[in-house]
Amino acid sequence: MKAILAIDSFKGCLSSPEAEEAASSAFPSHEDTVMIPVSDGGEGFSAIMTALLGGSTRTVLCQDPLGRPVEASYGLAHGGRTAIIETAAASGLCLLREEERNPLAASTFGTGQLIADALDEGAEEIWLGLGGSATCDGGTGLLQALGYRFMTPGGILPDGRTVMGNIIGIDSTHRHKQLSHCKITGFYDVSVPFYGAGGTARMFAPQKGAGAAMVEALDAWMSQLCEVYSEFSGRDIRTVPGSGAAGGTGGAIRACMGASMTPGAFQLLDEAGMGPLLDTCTLVITGEGHADLQTLRGKVPAGVLEYVRKYDSECGGSRHTQVALVAGQVSDRDALLRAGFDYVVEATPEGMPISLAMDPATARENIKKAVGIIAHGLDR
Repeated sequence: MKAILAIDSFKGCLSSPEAEEAASSAFPSHEDTVMIPVSDGGEGFSAIMTALLGGSTRTVLCQDPLGRPVEASYGLAHGGRTAIIETAAASGLCLLREEERNPLAASTFGTGQLIADALDEGAEEIWLGLGGSATCDGGTGLLQALGYRFMTPGGILPDGRTVMGNIIGIDSTHRHKQLSHCKITGFYDVSVPFYGAGGTARMFAPQKGAGAAMVEALDAWMSQLCEVYSEFSGRDIRTVPGSGAAGGTGGAIRACMGASMTPGAFQLLDEAGMGPLLDTCTLVITGEGHADLQTLRGKVPAGVLEYVRKYDSECGGSRHTQVALVAGQVSDRDALLRAGFDYVVEATPEGMPISLAMDPATARENIKKAVGIIAHGLDR
């Protein structure tokens, strides 16, 4: 039995390659597995995609979510014509201590600086991974770093940490000149609306440090901002796929830069050549730190499942590749099974404290044991 391993990072614990190495160790030989490091647009997207394309890495000084100086890297591929950037690099939740998390203060300005640097370097296309951000600024910081200005009843909103200004219009007169000659693609992790029930503020602001009152205020502000974006672009931004990704950054780049949007995991699997690999494999193992209903909204495991089922269908329908989902924690297991996963396995033993489960050595061992159960079951 040969297996493809396409496992996302276990955030705050293991990278995608590290999680796959742990899973591979459950098999008699590493030759029994093919590892495809994956990302849905969040942490690791730039490095993984750049490596797949044989590109190089550029590191620049920019601002972190709170405006402090930080070094962040992005990839250059296709002879420097394509820049591969992720919001997590300069605007990521991973850059803040837990007590620093505050969506009212966190900005995507640093991500805009990375895009500006890539444009200055001559990039003709920007691939922007939308995931893992500490922000809920609707992409306003990113746009400000690229020369956009936001109008309020009292004048132009100054660049900086202010998120919830009373924005009534957008001035693009001074935007970066190279944007007119650059194609932008947003690779989103989870497809949620820009605002409202199930929108970015309600779904993700709490994990970024927002209390209940702040969530309501942010959602109301995002609703107002969405009207401004829609008026500026002539598009209904609220429901554009990926519009709520990275705290609304997806909607910002779609509205103001005409970006196209695509699920990050699916594109990465295509670039990795997963299709031909499926010809020689009967099992695909995917996973992430916590699997739940959000998994089905475009995260790596859902992208892997969709890719495999599409391939099976194109083979005439007689083929059924086993797809197993392994996660540190599992919620909504029945819904995940109904979605089409053949196995859904929680790697963390019952009763194990989260602090221990998040220890990298422990996580590796838990993943190895969980994958071993799946492999043993299929061999019987």
